[in-house]
Amino acid sequence: MEIFRRPSLVRRLVVLAAGWSLAALLISALVMVLLFQQSALRRFNQNLAELVDNLVAGSTLKADGSVVAPALTDLRALRAYSGKYWQIARPAEHGQIRIVERSRSLWDSELPTPKDLISRLNAHPGVPVSYDTRGPLSEPLRALASQVRLPDSRIPLIFIVGEDRRDLDRDIRRFTTATAIILLALGAGLVGAVVIQVQVGLTPLFALRREIAEVRGGKSDHILGTYPSELTPLAEELNA
Repeated sequence: MEIFRRPSLVRRLVVLAAGWSLAALLISALVMVLLFQQSALRRFNQNLAELVDNLVAGSTLKADGSVVAPALTDLRALRAYSGKYWQIARPAEHGQIRIVERSRSLWDSELPTPKDLISRLNAHPGVPVSYDTRGPLSEPLRALASQVRLPDSRIPLIFIVGEDRRDLDRDIRRFTTATAIILLALGAGLVGAVVIQVQVGLTPLFALRREIAEVRGGKSDHILGTYPSELTPLAEELNA
């Protein structure tokens, strides 16, 4: 198109306006996806925290120091490899932990924990630690660990719960895809609107160019059109 030949005022205006619009849309999309991801993770962690609270509330210590966990915390925790797991551990030497009780869903497996879990729990007493790990079937898990001292217990216990996060990740991907499609369509519409706006806005300038060409070609002896205040002095000077 002729309007996009270099050098071109139209091209410059379109590129600048479209560039700023698309950059604003891209930043908005990133912020929206990040906020959704944080909100989804926050809700997921809250569900895990409720399971930890139920586990702590139902756990007791025997006279010999062994831990008795509640019979029922979640139905999925009763099915082997169901995707929802819990385990109770004691701190061991060198920052390790020793499992003393686990959910039936874990069967004979254990939930992997970060090497620095004990130090992270000790650094902020009473504050749960969330992290990502893998389940017995290598499924991605979101886990939450909390260190609690039960009554008549000299050594704190570490309550760890984990849940399959594939549904969470799927929701985040769907939201990201939907946001990208909507903003791409909006961006295309904005670019089209910018092109139309620039062409309409510069219509008087194109008309003045045609009239100058007619004067130069002898078809008219002066400029007759009425132009905006920005172009009126130029038209008057050309007529003079």
